Amino acid sequence: MFFSEKALLVRQGVPPRLENFGFIYPPLPILITSLFNGNVFWAQSFVASLISTSMVFQIRKNMPKLSQSFPLIIFMTFSFPVLFLATQRFDLYLYFFLIVLSAKLLCQYKDEGYSLHLFTSGPVFGAAFFTHFSSIYLLPAFLFLIYRLYRDQPKKIVAISITFFTPFLVSLFIFAYINFIFTGEALGFLVKYNVLFSNAEIAILLGSADIIEDLKYILKYILIIVPAIIPFIWGSIYDRNMLLLLPFLIIFSLFYSTLFFPAIYFGAIFIIHFLVMTRWLQPFRQTVLLSTLFVSLLLSPMIALSSSDPHEKNVAHALFGSQQEGNLDPYKKMVALFDDTEGKILLDDVSGYPLVYLMEQPDRFILPYQFEFATALSDPARFVDYIVAWKDKSNDLVFQRFGHNIEQFQKLFEDKKVIVWRKIT
Repeated sequence: MFFSEKALLVRQGVPPRLENFGFIYPPLPILITSLFNGNVFWAQSFVASLISTSMVFQIRKNMPKLSQSFPLIIFMTFSFPVLFLATQRFDLYLYFFLIVLSAKLLCQYKDEGYSLHLFTSGPVFGAAFFTHFSSIYLLPAFLFLIYRLYRDQPKKIVAISITFFTPFLVSLFIFAYINFIFTGEALGFLVKYNVLFSNAEIAILLGSADIIEDLKYILKYILIIVPAIIPFIWGSIYDRNMLLLLPFLIIFSLFYSTLFFPAIYFGAIFIIHFLVMTRWLQPFRQTVLLSTLFVSLLLSPMIALSSSDPHEKNVAHALFGSQQEGNLDPYKKMVALFDDTEGKILLDDVSGYPLVYLMEQPDRFILPYQFEFATALSDPARFVDYIVAWKDKSNDLVFQRFGHNIEQFQKLFEDKKVIVWRKIT
């Protein structure tokens, strides 16, 4: 829904917010959403289907016997971390898969010698940049991976590195150049993206500049999700390659780009890595494999029931059939309030993007990217008929400015998270 709202503002914003498509957010998820006319559900289904199908083909290719591959396919389909990404966060699902696939292709080139694998791995890694900017932090990791793969053939290291990294670097330089021309900041998209998705708990740790504390934070998280990633841990017994560090490095890169949250669904990167790197699976004893898959399937949604991420927690409760307040319930109530009315609405869409998407009338909103937002914020009675504020002073500009009371406005709706005011006529 986040990407749908950004795509909606690109197409119908007043004025169209073209920077959504290339100056603040990674463009690939927004482009995919735009291809489906802003329908995030179709975009989500399309991406998840492609990734899941390709993973099934990969498993079947490496394990032709249905008795061996079928449990893995069931595990991939119903494992909670993967299920959550496939249905709720297609951007992360795509990002994780692209990173793992690029590493897989590098290894295939090493093992099989087909140049197609090498020349495909570079563009796949390049596409990861347009999916998540945190992929920049993985450049040293892949350079080290190439060194480890070809340390006995030093002459090939430079050639393979150039071939692999060129698509990514070209994408980065083009993106930086476009940002410099239009915004005056070549790497401004990194700063803006990190601020928009910042995690206060992570920011405190980063501010300490204590890498030991940072590592402790990551390790504590990994220990919490151990039951969900048991297949990955068991698979590591059969493969001691440095490639095993890749999921940890991805988590660390997300952590340092302040995009990491202590949620069970980040364990999906370990599961995707385990399933795609199927060379682990051949020596597995079937009874041990089935046991680890069952434990992961059973425990991963149970861990999510107490997740600090409310969206993840709601999905886990839904799987167990328990009733929870829907994430969209407050937004639907506000849409009902505004459906039969006219007039402008002052809103900070950092938190309120679902309301913009659900109403499908971006011309009714005055948002922070518009020039008149600052003026409307200083004297709302002259410019808007309604004001919406989320009770979060760290993120919501409207609530920062007004708090709980606004002159010449009366409360129309309030719950524990949001307040709606209407101008007194």
